[in-house]
Amino acid sequence: MQDFFRTAGADFTDTFKGAWIFPLLILCIIWILWQEKDRMKRLLTGILPLVFLFLYWCPLTGKLFMKILGENVYWRILWLILPAVTIPYAGCLLLGKVKGILRYGVFLAGLAVLALCGKKVLSEEWFAPSTNVYKLPQNVVAVCDLLPENIHALVSNRLMPYIRQYDPSITLEFGRNAMIYNGMEEPKDDSQILYLEAQKQEIDLEILAPLAKQRGCTFLIFSANRTYIGDWEAYGYKKYADTDEFCIFVDEDYQTGEDTRKWED
Repeated sequence: MQDFFRTAGADFTDTFKGAWIFPLLILCIIWILWQEKDRMKRLLTGILPLVFLFLYWCPLTGKLFMKILGENVYWRILWLILPAVTIPYAGCLLLGKVKGILRYGVFLAGLAVLALCGKKVLSEEWFAPSTNVYKLPQNVVAVCDLLPENIHALVSNRLMPYIRQYDPSITLEFGRNAMIYNGMEEPKDDSQILYLEAQKQEIDLEILAPLAKQRGCTFLIFSANRTYIGDWEAYGYKKYADTDEFCIFVDEDYQTGEDTRKWED
């Protein structure tokens, strides 16, 4: 129970932090329930958001959704609340209560409230100036420039969304869909075991390296702060190259120019 509320609370805070949209949303819901006379409109814009909030915080439904969706995407339940519908609709109800020049004043005040309660879309938290023509993180470009073409690789989750944008000749052992394995306590197959081991701060090469070999991962790329139990060369891999943020390892049997891709584009 505590784990559920810890996860739900962290996701809720991360979704609404840095803004006052949620308090504004609650005020708008109250206003709609008070002023809207049409039952269907009141249901859709006032009651339904409260229902989704209840489903989000209720441990019974919350654990069910976490099991179905995965803990990493549970926060998307909050998208169903639709503040972009509820808040403007409440504003329209308010505008309908005033007339003449006062309506323009209320409209401008509403815009000001939205601006002050929200946060910048193009904030430094999510956006950064482009440093290359590909508009990809520079650490991705630094890694890709060291890799040969036509290889199969197991890469850090930090690189996963970008590698094939830079070089589509590289195939990846895991895509973003593999993130559903995060938090899995009892992996059921070798693929899940390999993924979960690769996420650890201290990676046991006795577990990871044979599975990576078995699945044809020619190159392995991990964050530079990872530590390892065992010797890479004892399991058929060796250091290939480094960047400021990542370490690259290669299968000792790999021949320069060899095509090790699992599929062709």
